[in-house]
Amino acid sequence: MHSMATRPPLKHINRVALVTRDALKGYPEEELKRRFSKRGAQVVSRAESASLCDVSELPDQGPPPDVVIALGGDGTVLKALVAYPKSPTLAVNFGRVGFLTQCDREGLLSSVDRLLNGDYWIEERLALEVKWGQRRARCINELVIKGVAHMCELSLSVDGHEVKRMRGDGLIIGTPTGSTAYLMSTGAPLVTPGVSCLIANPLNEYNFSSRPIILPGDAHVEVRVEVCRAQDVVAVIDGGQRHPLQEGDRFTLRRAEDPTLLVNFDHQSFFKNLRERMRWG
Repeated sequence: MHSMATRPPLKHINRVALVTRDALKGYPEEELKRRFSKRGAQVVSRAESASLCDVSELPDQGPPPDVVIALGGDGTVLKALVAYPKSPTLAVNFGRVGFLTQCDREGLLSSVDRLLNGDYWIEERLALEVKWGQRRARCINELVIKGVAHMCELSLSVDGHEVKRMRGDGLIIGTPTGSTAYLMSTGAPLVTPGVSCLIANPLNEYNFSSRPIILPGDAHVEVRVEVCRAQDVVAVIDGGQRHPLQEGDRFTLRRAEDPTLLVNFDHQSFFKNLRERMRWG
């Protein structure tokens, strides 16, 4: 197990991007702008407008912001992390689950004060770069390849060596961050963020010996669609849009150059969120 990689607080915060679940309604935008402007920082607001894996849809807002504040659930946080991969994100739960968030809405302003006072650190988490055909996407949680109404046959290779061919509903390749997302509902293990690994979990494989596989975080993974019915297999990255696939389509996954960056106040926030969201004790 690797210790969690961290970065120190930023020396200066000059530009802040505000990403919200929907249009700015009911969010304390003006109070946030007031607090940051007192420290000489500008807040740029943007409601969600782009799909998770096509960042080209985002408007050009100049150089990356120093910090991003995401107000919403984990879906909003994912979009912020993809849109601004070089900027640390302070995630505040305005949704229902919030495994990635540092506080609920009641703690927003006090968390902003801690941010402005440098009372935090930046947590690095493994992210993935996914390529298929001429497309490239950033992946925070998982890549899912699955049949819509029928079984499909996929092959999984790691570092150039075929691991297995599988026939079933599909396959998930996920990160430790993604272990509390779709992977969790499939019975895959929960993985703490400091572990450098990937999780490969077949979906309802037509083989009762099927098991999740934990792979090294630096592995070069390839998934190929071997057999499928026409228009029946799709790829989905981080719960975004569906991409129809056909036989012969090939995906490659590897660690992204830019890790996921999250503003963190509590070394036990991962376990705290697990206890609260899953009602453990």
